[in-house]
Amino acid sequence: MCKTFDINNPTSEDVEIFFNHACTLHENGNPLEALNAYNKLLVILPDSSLLHFNCGLALFELEQFPDAETHYMKASELNYKDPDIHYNRGLNFRRLNDFQRAAQSFESAFKLGDSTVDTLYNLALCHQDMDEYSEAGRLYEIVLNADPKHLSSLNNYAYLSHKSGDTSKAKELYSRLLKANPSHQAAKHMLDSLSGKTPDTAPLEYVEDVFDNYAKTFEDSLIKKLQYKTPTALKQLYDGLNATRPASLCLDLGCGTGLAGIAFEPVFDECIGVDISNEMLGIASQKQIYKELIKDDIHHFLENSIDEYDIIIAADVFTYMGDLEDLFVQCASRVIDGGHFLFSVEESEANNFNLKTTGRFGHSATYIENLCKKTGWQVLEKKFSKLRQDKEEWIKGYLFLLQKQ
Repeated sequence: MCKTFDINNPTSEDVEIFFNHACTLHENGNPLEALNAYNKLLVILPDSSLLHFNCGLALFELEQFPDAETHYMKASELNYKDPDIHYNRGLNFRRLNDFQRAAQSFESAFKLGDSTVDTLYNLALCHQDMDEYSEAGRLYEIVLNADPKHLSSLNNYAYLSHKSGDTSKAKELYSRLLKANPSHQAAKHMLDSLSGKTPDTAPLEYVEDVFDNYAKTFEDSLIKKLQYKTPTALKQLYDGLNATRPASLCLDLGCGTGLAGIAFEPVFDECIGVDISNEMLGIASQKQIYKELIKDDIHHFLENSIDEYDIIIAADVFTYMGDLEDLFVQCASRVIDGGHFLFSVEESEANNFNLKTTGRFGHSATYIENLCKKTGWQVLEKKFSKLRQDKEEWIKGYLFLLQKQ
């Protein structure tokens, strides 16, 4: 245990022993106790860049990012030529979503001699976050030249190439990623989409990962940038029924952040939301409109549910599912007689369904109509719709309102 000392009159030995004690606390996973010790030492040594740097590290671990920046900034002022300070300051700026200053910090670390893969990779991430895809791609190339099996760079560079329309480069990168990691479900799915293959559905791991990563920006991106209005459009279809009583129980499949739940709230007494993404469910819970939110695969949930629902909603869900026959059967088994099923699909160039080069599934209206005849559903309403924008072009599809026969 570190001995105590008089903070007003410490010896150099006292300071060294207490500093070593603080570092030990930090290294042993006690950042809060270490921070308290560092702050005591800062009373004696207010201009120690090392102490300010260590305070920044501890505060970062405690997720107190604005306070961490205060100490990193002071450490940088006192010792600008230390690349470690700039690197860690960059990590902190990324957590503050200040990607411009994060990039500047990583660039400073690089110029001061830190040319490691981690620094270049994080710099590439910053440019990707700022939609500067060309520069991000250039940096991913440098990382991959140094480390050809850097999986995160392969994945991100493939995604950027795919999004930018360079399908040849994207296929090459997805193939390299799959060779380096044969169990990488996202790479396999996206490679299928670019190779004209159509599996029955998207891998659950891929869908979960996509939406966990997308959750924080999901609503802002969909509503403001992509002009997504499918939940309200489905609600308008339902309003056309002129229902005389509220639905007792609603099921929101692939509920995401709760946009469909909000749209349909006036017409149900209670609603259960199901989604594969924990991050999405966390945001949906803040809306306080669901009786229950359940993390599960849709098929597994329907197989095990004992409730009967008046309405089932699936807004922008089937873009990650190809063959819908089993799902339609399951939904029919869980809806009351005369109950309703509302959903959207992207249109398909095929007669039934296909996996598009975007990695999303499309379904033809004929496929849905034939499926309804096989599975006990009557089509009450079918409406062509502009679902959302993508690269300033409308993604087109259909809205369906079905009734259980």
